[in-house]
Amino acid sequence: MIAFVVDSSFDMPVNVKLKYPIYYAPLRVYIDGKEYVDKVSMTIDQFYDMLEIAKDFSTSLPNPKEFEDLINRLYKEYDHIYVLSISSKLSGTYNMFKAVCEPLADKVTVLDLKAASFESYAIYRGIVHFLEKGKQITQELVNEIKKNTRIFFGVMTLDFLEKGGRIGKAKALLGRVLRIKPILTVNEEGEVESVGMARKLTSLSEKIIEKAEEFIKERGLKDPYLMVGYGSKKFIKYVDDIKKHFGIKDVVAQISAAVGVHTGPELFGLVVSKY
Repeated sequence: MIAFVVDSSFDMPVNVKLKYPIYYAPLRVYIDGKEYVDKVSMTIDQFYDMLEIAKDFSTSLPNPKEFEDLINRLYKEYDHIYVLSISSKLSGTYNMFKAVCEPLADKVTVLDLKAASFESYAIYRGIVHFLEKGKQITQELVNEIKKNTRIFFGVMTLDFLEKGGRIGKAKALLGRVLRIKPILTVNEEGEVESVGMARKLTSLSEKIIEKAEEFIKERGLKDPYLMVGYGSKKFIKYVDDIKKHFGIKDVVAQISAAVGVHTGPELFGLVVSKY
């Protein structure tokens, strides 16, 4: 029997059916000095409502002792456990997972997805695809899956990414001065980078579609897996054009607090994957 452990930045579509059990190691979210356990002590909607008026916000790693207890329990119950982490370039979670799991390496594999949010789910799908084919799941294989998987998302401001150190001050300042709405991705190294921009909110969907189609063509993807996601529910309407263009039906994920802290509530996007 196989199980997966993910951190709480891992966002799945609604009503998805899983072949293998998934367990969560939740990150901590701090809003105006108060600690919350992501996806446990508050809902995503509650988080976005708070974030809109918050003056101070940040995240921290999953609790190491709680994670260790979870892994030790699963170690006794399953033949193998795959621990899937948010990109090591975006969080120290991967390093913590590795340190805790090192003594259990005979049955526990820790993998850096080089992704976050619903792109992590798309890469998980790739891992399951290869598991079904009897392939050994290694970091090298995950890197190959990542090459054929990409997220494209738009945000209204770069202020949140700047505060969290995920994007430089110069880029954030330029965005404010020009009043642009950037289109971002998480590249093959697991870092956030800008791939385009829009002047108006209404044209963001068109630009995201354009970037996705370029990626599909570049990678030669046949019948790719497509999924849309959003932050605050106020922005779900902006994924409708993307869904209609690609014929996506009910494959939607709401972006977790662990990610939303660093992007802000005003975001939406699309994931493209071979698997």
